[in-house]
Amino acid sequence: MRFLFLCAFLMTGFPISLRAAEEGRGNFWNSLNQAQHALLKAGKPVVIEEELPENPWPRFTIYQLVKATPAQVTATFWDCEKDPEYIPNCTKVTVLSHPSPGVVEAEYTLKMPFFLPDEVYVSRNELQHGADGSYGVDWRVVTSRYTKACAGSLRVEEHDGYALLRYSNLVEPGSRIAKIMKASASRQVVESVQALVDRVGDLMIRPGGSLDREVRSMEAALGQ
Repeated sequence: MRFLFLCAFLMTGFPISLRAAEEGRGNFWNSLNQAQHALLKAGKPVVIEEELPENPWPRFTIYQLVKATPAQVTATFWDCEKDPEYIPNCTKVTVLSHPSPGVVEAEYTLKMPFFLPDEVYVSRNELQHGADGSYGVDWRVVTSRYTKACAGSLRVEEHDGYALLRYSNLVEPGSRIAKIMKASASRQVVESVQALVDRVGDLMIRPGGSLDREVRSMEAALGQ
């Protein structure tokens, strides 16, 4: 759906194929090394950039620990109409359709730099719940002003009382913005993921902030 994170400046959003969305299912913690574990325990993200010879921008994968449950993190992310309240440069989200309870098509508007016209794109987002208790959202861009292709995934697992999220995204940019945006792409993706983490924390410290409403809405979409 974005993103998240949205595509933050076209990055937090979505990869060339769904291969990235299908990779990495399983125990994320055990797939990382000790140095990466130390970063996560210190409250910092693990950021991985995979250069691809056929694409001008790398695939970004970000891991981060959140003091919440996987359901709380995913429910916050799934509530895409609230994205403008916390996602950098996201100014508007309009739900266009619900092809099924666990699938939503939404139109996102993002403020662009360098006096470029706003990015307006439509994303198809699909909610998932794994048998292992993990949650996830896959997305792909259907139409976009600036990108040729974009798809990605959010996966969230439980780890020692925390939610461990894995955000993966790959964008094939249009030639018009490829060089302009490449230098800031990594920073913008990290900022968007951090915005989600901060949003969960902010909601949980509010009066009655258990995120029960958001979780119930997500569970209804999953048919639970």
